[in-house]
Amino acid sequence: MKHLQEAISSSTPTLVVFRHAGDDDAADIMSMVETLKAEYAGRANVISVDSSYNGNVKTHFKLREYPTWVLYKEGQELMRESGKKSQAKLEEMIATAL
Repeated sequence: MKHLQEAISSSTPTLVVFRHAGDDDAADIMSMVETLKAEYAGRANVISVDSSYNGNVKTHFKLREYPTWVLYKEGQELMRESGKKSQAKLEEMIATAL
C-alpha cells in the first residue's frame, strides 16, 4: 500500500484499477494494464490493486464495485469510472492528466 500511496501522490498521473481476484474479466483487465504500462512508460503510472487481499482497500478508497478505475495526480482524484472499460476509454482518462 505504501507504493500505491507514493504513486498517487506523484506529479506523474497514476491510473489505478481496483479489482477483485474473482472478477470474470481479471485476465482482460491485467492484459490492458500491461499494455497501458508499456504505452505510457515514463509519462503515467498504471497500477492494478487486487483488493481481495486487503479488506480495508474497499473502505479507504470508497469502492462500490469492481473493477473501479481511478485517475490520480499529486494526491488528487481526477476521475473515477466503474465497470468494464475499453482501452480507448482508459487512454482518454490518462490523456486528461498529461
